[in-house]
Amino acid sequence: MKKILAFALAVIAVLSLGGCMGTGAKIITATDPAEADKIVYTDYNDSLEGLCNYLDDLGYMVFDYDASKDEAGAATIKMQADIIGAEKGYKSNYHYSGDAWSVEVYYYKDTNSDMYKEAQSGTIVLSEELKDGSFEITVNGKYALVVNEPKDGVERKEAIIKAFSEFYA
Repeated sequence: MKKILAFALAVIAVLSLGGCMGTGAKIITATDPAEADKIVYTDYNDSLEGLCNYLDDLGYMVFDYDASKDEAGAATIKMQADIIGAEKGYKSNYHYSGDAWSVEVYYYKDTNSDMYKEAQSGTIVLSEELKDGSFEITVNGKYALVVNEPKDGVERKEAIIKAFSEFYA
């Protein structure tokens, strides 16, 4: 009897844990727009949010941030932009064609700062001690872009940088 009771309790415990674990985090997927040639940057505000919406509509970012509530959705993170001398920034994590992508955009209010000038050089070094304490950055006026692409994502990365570079250049 004790064995049966112990087995029944073990089964209930396993089923209970399985129900609590859920399905995990939702994977956000970016898709190519139906008519990408009709998406032009001049239809968007010259602002960081305008840039994010432009890249989102092109399928290069998933921007689900509600600035009026200062809340981010599942794919967008509000960055601590002052670490690189920027006023504000957003990071988008998503999947495209089965690969994980990360796109960060920043707004620099002070384009005369040392950190902005470092960003213009194409690389920002966060810490000399860290092996991976630096990253490539593309600057377009008051905006900056960081793209972390998967192994075979060079062509898409170049397309993202091109679209970014055209935004109110």
